[in-house]
Amino acid sequence: MSNQKAIKDYYTAYEKKDWNILSSLLADGFIFNSPNDDHIDLKTYEERCWPNARNIKKFDIDKLIVDGDDAFVTYNGWTTDGRLFRNTEYFKFKEGKIKEVACYFGPGISFPNNITE
Repeated sequence: MSNQKAIKDYYTAYEKKDWNILSSLLADGFIFNSPNDDHIDLKTYEERCWPNARNIKKFDIDKLIVDGDDAFVTYNGWTTDGRLFRNTEYFKFKEGKIKEVACYFGPGISFPNNITE
């Protein structure tokens, strides 16, 4: 699987609310970072971030740049209640799996479970 396809499948997992798709893309020792999360492991990511999936309607990828095992994605995300959020994420791959994701919140609601606008 190409790194580009793995990234697209990562967002599809959220749209379909399918943890099995997502977890199959992640490498052992997966780490997630955001302004709210500092190097959290997979278990913490599942508990803290995965619940956002219930509020995700779709992602529209604006830019996807892959350079070997590094990639940057900027997207517009849409919640099930029609709110927009725009983020950029950095992906690091190891042996064809996503090893690390760092999310940088942009304008909008920051993350789907955020109740403020």
